Amino acid sequence: MVSRIKPAADGGTDEGGGRVHAETNGADGAEPQAVLHPLTGAAIFLVAVIGPDAGSLDAVRSLCGDMAGLVRAVGFRDPDGLTCVTGLGAGAWDRLTGDGPRPAGLHPFREIRAGTRHAVATPGDVLFHIRAERMDLCFELATQIVRRLGGAVTVADEVHGFRYFDERDVIGFVDGTENPVGRAAARAVLIGAEDPGFAGGSYVIVQKYVHDLDAWDAIPVEQQERIIGRTKLADIELDDSVKPSYAHNALTTIVEDGEERQIVRDNMPFGTPGSGEYGTYFIGYARTPAVTEQMLTNMFVGSPEGNYDRLLDVSTAVTGSLFFVPSQDLLEGLADAEPAAAAEEPAPSSQPPDGSGSLNIGSLRGVSEDE
Repeated sequence: MVSRIKPAADGGTDEGGGRVHAETNGADGAEPQAVLHPLTGAAIFLVAVIGPDAGSLDAVRSLCGDMAGLVRAVGFRDPDGLTCVTGLGAGAWDRLTGDGPRPAGLHPFREIRAGTRHAVATPGDVLFHIRAERMDLCFELATQIVRRLGGAVTVADEVHGFRYFDERDVIGFVDGTENPVGRAAARAVLIGAEDPGFAGGSYVIVQKYVHDLDAWDAIPVEQQERIIGRTKLADIELDDSVKPSYAHNALTTIVEDGEERQIVRDNMPFGTPGSGEYGTYFIGYARTPAVTEQMLTNMFVGSPEGNYDRLLDVSTAVTGSLFFVPSQDLLEGLADAEPAAAAEEPAPSSQPPDGSGSLNIGSLRGVSEDE
């Protein structure tokens, strides 16, 4: 069978998201999923666990192959656009590809413990990050995904996020101010020549944080600003002369060899006032998970140790998962991958022997692309 995975036909640049020029991602023009889509007014985050049987794997593979068409079918109702980014956990990737080559940075989420602070690791095989300006479009796509998968998966976590005033979190501060844009964003999140078999892909870490708003609101605004590192009303970064080293934006700034390492956040507030739950769904896309992991280590352990993020005194992480986001071509090609139980040949290297930068289904299935 001929692989569905093909390099993108052109190298067009889309500053807001979608296809990115080969010079930007350092690859052969593989089309990314919509990881760089602009911030939206609504989002649904679905994290699911795949059932243990072969039929469940087949159902997930089939959906991967059809996801683009399903998004188009639901999204035609609104020209503002609907997107869905599909990510796969380490265990799910191995099962879906027959223990084939794994992206270099893909591994289970690494929990962090430091004193009373705990970045938990929770189950997650598949992530669906659904975005649109309208919640009804997100809701309809989530409904279709769950119906399509049926009993093949168990939804481990579902969060409905919303835009809160001028891109603020429920704690009252603007979120995502320092996100890179355009080519800088693409360089920050898209895998390139360092792992050519998975070029155009990305990594994403998700965490659900629940806030104690009563405790937060009891903190004077001036101290809140020192905790975040920005002014609350105007969203201006505090001067280094007054910003403490434990400020959230100080601990999450990663500099290596004189260059800042960035990620793209698409955090969303969520909440149910009737039950008193208020929180932030953190979602960070990166070219390597190591950058986000260092940010989390700085927050929970401290930099130096003990100099931790004081926001964690009122915020608790209740979930934590890491996923690989394949390029659009590779995602669709998973529909042809061989089940793990049937894969008996040794897994090939993650770098294609021809150096083409594309991972063909033949390498996953043990069948030549020309057969």
